[in-house]
Amino acid sequence: MRKGLLALLTAVTLVFGAIPSHALHSLEKYISAKSLASPGLLIMNPNDGKVIAENSPESLRVPASVLKLISTSAVLHFVGPDKTYSTTIYSTDQASTFIIKGTLDPWLTSNMTRAKKNGQIFLPALISKANTENKKKITIYYTGIFEKDKYDLNINLKSKGIRATFKKIEGDAVSGKAKDEVASFTSLPISEMVKFAIMWSDNTLANRLGNSAARKIGYETTPAGLTKTFKLALEEIGVDATGLKVEDGSGLSKANRVSAKTLVELLMKIRNNSRYESIYDGMPVGGLTGTLQKRFVETAPQAIGHVHAKTGWVNRSVTMAGYVDDGETEFAFAILADGITPTLGARNRARASMDRLLGVIVKGNH
Repeated sequence: MRKGLLALLTAVTLVFGAIPSHALHSLEKYISAKSLASPGLLIMNPNDGKVIAENSPESLRVPASVLKLISTSAVLHFVGPDKTYSTTIYSTDQASTFIIKGTLDPWLTSNMTRAKKNGQIFLPALISKANTENKKKITIYYTGIFEKDKYDLNINLKSKGIRATFKKIEGDAVSGKAKDEVASFTSLPISEMVKFAIMWSDNTLANRLGNSAARKIGYETTPAGLTKTFKLALEEIGVDATGLKVEDGSGLSKANRVSAKTLVELLMKIRNNSRYESIYDGMPVGGLTGTLQKRFVETAPQAIGHVHAKTGWVNRSVTMAGYVDDGETEFAFAILADGITPTLGARNRARASMDRLLGVIVKGNH
């Protein structure tokens, strides 16, 4: 038996007291299961700092969407939960020319599907309010909107038979051309965006939130800039960010790296801090909501309602991090299995093993 598993059994016994031997064997079985391919794993009791279970907790792994826990923590830390963004359209001296002045609103979209499904602010609606005569040729000067939103806006206008010429401007040029404010949209606060990004694992939103954190403190929204931003946020929160490597704010990149130890430390630090409460509020609940709605139902039904966690997967990586309670104590955990065969079957087997592992924790005192 590996040294880590010997330590694991002792830790479990100390925390749970008298626990059936078959439960101890089950916990060991799932951690060392072939389906998890020796994951980076850590489960801790935040109340006393005791390690309940671990396997290479400091090893750097591919976090997939679990990285969103870090990107959302960073934006809440540097930008704040109450921050909102505005996007305004102005008329000019020319009837067919308008100015859009934005603030790089992460909640803005020009995609009708996203707007309807998510309730996001729909950028083309600003044009509709301004171009009341429905001119077929218009010019739009813009600043502070994402290029993707501008691209989608152009597609939307073309579908309505409107040909738009876009010209990017900055600073004083905006006030020099703007005449009257026609309409303005204000986003949800950052806290609500964070809840949505965590609950539904929204990659675009999470990436934009991470970039907002970097811009706030003057760093570039490059991999190097994001890495510095996220490391600084973690360090100021009181988390060891050793080895953290960030390519994006969503977790889509297979080049992202983080340890289970970093994630668990973060989870313990933010759990009862009101600045970060939207992360917990947004976490899917096992067997009930979001990306965990169908989890645990067949694999570990005793865990339904007892797991609040962020999930993720990309290529060979299947991950989950969050909180699991046994009815008395809430534990922080991270499971980063990044050696999985890149097939649907292998990923589902890994997920089932994670569910069952957490199910052992839930029934540890029962």
